[in-house]
Amino acid sequence: MADADLERKLEDQLGRRLGCAVAVSSLEPLAGGASCRIYSFQADFPDTGGSRELVLRMDADGGSLEGDRTEEFALLGAAHRTGVTVPEPLVAGDAEAGLGGSFFVMERAAGEAIARRLLRDDTYAATRAALPADLGRELAHIHRIDAGDPSLSFLADRAPGGDDPRRFALEEIARYRRTLDLAGQGRPYPLLELTARWLELNAPPIERPVVVHGDFRIGNVMFDDTGLTAVLDWELAHLGDPVEDLGWLCVWAWRFGAPKPVGGLCERDELLEHYRRAGGAEVDRTRLRYWELYGNWKWAVICVMQGARHDAGSRRDLELAAIGRRVAETEWEILALLDEIEASEADRD
Repeated sequence: MADADLERKLEDQLGRRLGCAVAVSSLEPLAGGASCRIYSFQADFPDTGGSRELVLRMDADGGSLEGDRTEEFALLGAAHRTGVTVPEPLVAGDAEAGLGGSFFVMERAAGEAIARRLLRDDTYAATRAALPADLGRELAHIHRIDAGDPSLSFLADRAPGGDDPRRFALEEIARYRRTLDLAGQGRPYPLLELTARWLELNAPPIERPVVVHGDFRIGNVMFDDTGLTAVLDWELAHLGDPVEDLGWLCVWAWRFGAPKPVGGLCERDELLEHYRRAGGAEVDRTRLRYWELYGNWKWAVICVMQGARHDAGSRRDLELAAIGRRVAETEWEILALLDEIEASEADRD
């Protein structure tokens, strides 16, 4: 869809849903987002003389791994009401609205999200010092979102049934196993299969499931020269173990070449202390190690999936092709973690 056509359609949708005249201009695609198309634009309101910088987030061709933009919109709304630092969500619509996919519009957050600049530029030295506390606080707030909020009923609808206290962890493993089976196209991934089996055998019980962000990491938070300005990308949210989010934040890929395990910013114990001080629960180190291993395995499966999308021609994209090549490096991290876990268990014995 040409930008001028999309601007016109956006004006129509915003006008209908906000109940006022809206003029859209300066529509520009934003970088990033393998599963979504993202645009920034200016919305002027002739009746009041006001103007706002907004963002359109819309399904990419072929959709996304899980959920849709109207669900992400509901999650943003619930997070906003809970005090999580998120852009204010404004309007949402499904593919029938004519924009080319399910979508929502939100306020544009200040700052940027480029991880390598965060971890290397002198401009962000103060940000690097502030972010561990910011990340711990935001996760504690996320895990306080009311899972019973009627607007989030789709999360409960997808939650696994039964009485097995391990069912939330097992369901997440099963979901990405299905993705691997589909995207693997018959190619062997023996280490990923082995890891999946280990995760199943060691799945932890979850007594009180919470709203899990599902993709909370460096690269999905915005920042300026003082600290965190927004938590983005809620499309993988689900009910589960809060420690899953903490483990995902420790995944090797989200260090972007920096040495420290939590997003290249700090040690694990520092993150857990900030999380506890902000109201999060005490976290067992064995449980954190489990979810860090799961996170690396999950990322490897996503790499397989994104590479398969490129190979199949459903979306020929250099970014997807590059992600597909990262499976091997993630497998090395999985092996290192399995060795670490084995050594830790031997020490306990």
